[in-house]
Amino acid sequence: MNGRTRKRWGLLRAVSTRRISILILSTALGGVSLGCTAAKEFAALRRVEFRFDGITGARVAGIPLRNIRSYSDLTAVDLGRVGIAIARGDVPLDLTVHVEGRNPESNDVTARLLRLGWAYLVDDREVVTGRLTEAYTFPPGEPRDVPLLVTFNLMDVFGDQRQDLIDIALALAGQRSSTHKITLRLDPTVETPVGPIRYPIPITLDLSSPATR
Repeated sequence: MNGRTRKRWGLLRAVSTRRISILILSTALGGVSLGCTAAKEFAALRRVEFRFDGITGARVAGIPLRNIRSYSDLTAVDLGRVGIAIARGDVPLDLTVHVEGRNPESNDVTARLLRLGWAYLVDDREVVTGRLTEAYTFPPGEPRDVPLLVTFNLMDVFGDQRQDLIDIALALAGQRSSTHKITLRLDPTVETPVGPIRYPIPITLDLSSPATR
């Protein structure tokens, strides 16, 4: 290899080394920027305030409970439907729990909820679980309603006495006072540029004294 060739080869190697160094530096800086963005969005979700905002659409064995306050308010037809459900071994309670998410106005980042795992508990017993896969955004200062459909067989938890089941259904629907402890456990996952990040600590909401919408 003559002197001119060695000089050209050395120049090309220096240029290639410089390009590689710039690429590594750019990648590193991009990673730092991406990490900061992810951390900022994750912090935004952590600042979103979740609260229980009431119950709607409560039904037991298909009977709407909106205007029912006690067992005596049921008609003969209603009682017949409950009796048939008990005979079948399935008395479904259906209700929608509304959770309000509010991103503080002081937060300059829109929080993005990718999915939400939840558990409905009665007296600290996990009765039913679910997963909300619809994405929600929480712009600063704008409350968002997150409805969660809860449905389960009352007989699996509370036995087969008709009046007891109705009283419990009314209590869980917020139609009357109850000695039962009712809670909702939330497990949010936020979407970030580096992928989904799961909320580190579940959120627990007390539903024991709900104010029905």
